[in-house]
Amino acid sequence: MPPSSVNQELLKLLQKTLRGELNRTRRRKTSSPWIVGGLTAAVVAISYALHQPKAPPSATAEGAELVCALGGVFDGDTLSANCAEGEVKVRIFGIDAPEMKQEPWGDRSREALRGLLPRSGSIGLRVMDHDRYGRTVAQVVAGERDVGLEMVRLGQAVVYQQYNHAPDYQQAQAEAKQTRRGIWAKPGGQQDPAAWRRLNPR
Repeated sequence: MPPSSVNQELLKLLQKTLRGELNRTRRRKTSSPWIVGGLTAAVVAISYALHQPKAPPSATAEGAELVCALGGVFDGDTLSANCAEGEVKVRIFGIDAPEMKQEPWGDRSREALRGLLPRSGSIGLRVMDHDRYGRTVAQVVAGERDVGLEMVRLGQAVVYQQYNHAPDYQQAQAEAKQTRRGIWAKPGGQQDPAAWRRLNPR
């Protein structure tokens, strides 16, 4: 049962219990008006809480699909999008690109991402999650292309193994390695951005 349903059930149970206690207290001849007043206030407060309209789901909630205009491109796996709901900072799902300080790999990766995105027109976001920095983690689609998958295919990002087990991504990375595209042209920290970040904290 989802947490909101559990909360509703608990409130209903508490409301029923308090109503029963209020009725028993009213029947007692020696009951204090303060107790009756307190129980009545509690029953009214719980009734109010139970009948409040539920908040609408967030536009960037998991599973949401948005159509947005491209804002800016920060690096090979992070961009901003201008959506009807406002600006959304997006971490592209399933990939990890070299950091901007990993010269020249960070610049190359960012330019490759810019090349895959439309300068005008729209991009699609399929929201998967939110990360610890508050960014929306989303699959980014430009036309019919999965942008994250294309970045891996071009050798400009690696598959983020911790979160992405999709076979098409694994296959694209294997092909990029075999043909020595992008970051696979020569060994180095650009081939494992997560390890590079651990060794080079901000």
